[in-house]
Amino acid sequence: MEQIRLLVVDIDGCLVAIEHAAYDLAGLARVADLNRQSREDETVPPLTILSGRPHPYVDALMQILDIQVPAIFENGAGLALRSPYGARYRPEAESGRADLENLGRELRRHCEFSIQPGKSASLTLFPRDDEAGISEIERVLAELFERHSLDLVIDPAQECVNVLVPGVDKGLGLRWLAEELGVPLAQVAGIGDSVGDLAWLSQCGLSCAPSNAEERVRESVDGVSAYEDVAAVIELYERVIESNRAARTVTRGE
Repeated sequence: MEQIRLLVVDIDGCLVAIEHAAYDLAGLARVADLNRQSREDETVPPLTILSGRPHPYVDALMQILDIQVPAIFENGAGLALRSPYGARYRPEAESGRADLENLGRELRRHCEFSIQPGKSASLTLFPRDDEAGISEIERVLAELFERHSLDLVIDPAQECVNVLVPGVDKGLGLRWLAEELGVPLAQVAGIGDSVGDLAWLSQCGLSCAPSNAEERVRESVDGVSAYEDVAAVIELYERVIESNRAARTVTRGE
């Protein structure tokens, strides 16, 4: 395996537990500490985020984890920048905004769903109760797509359903990150938990999942942690550093 030069992590189900659980502040502090070491130690890859969350949420976590390299928000639609501060959107994402706005107007008539606020190039729906689960959201979306001739894509996650513009997904987001940072995909390690993460995990040189990941993800990645959420991220980070250092020692010995 090539030396890992970038560690990419999903948020929900990886950095934090799903169902809007409280942050593991000690765990996040450990991740931040490892990330800071990357500025002085070449064997420690910098950390970044690839998430479906909107820009303000991703930006806040970038501050918490002291992430200085760009990150991806809204499932590949946008690139968050820390220095200089800002955000950029993919041209492909702009083309689908009219359909997203039309869908949003229709969805507001469904009181059994909750639309996540703050997104501008995608939509995310949560069920309000157990009766209106993920499958029901998918059914309603498929019906609305057909009725209004909407060119959009359904992307289910563990606790919600994302609606994306065709061609804009986390796979595109990872390639965008790699291009921006000049890092070959073979030198990227990633950790994700939901089926929507497979589009980018499959492109990583090293792909991993926490123990709480969906079964299909656990079966598809290179390694599965015995730990959940942020503990799994810490384990992966430390193992990548150990592997990089071992590879560096062998290279110097040659």
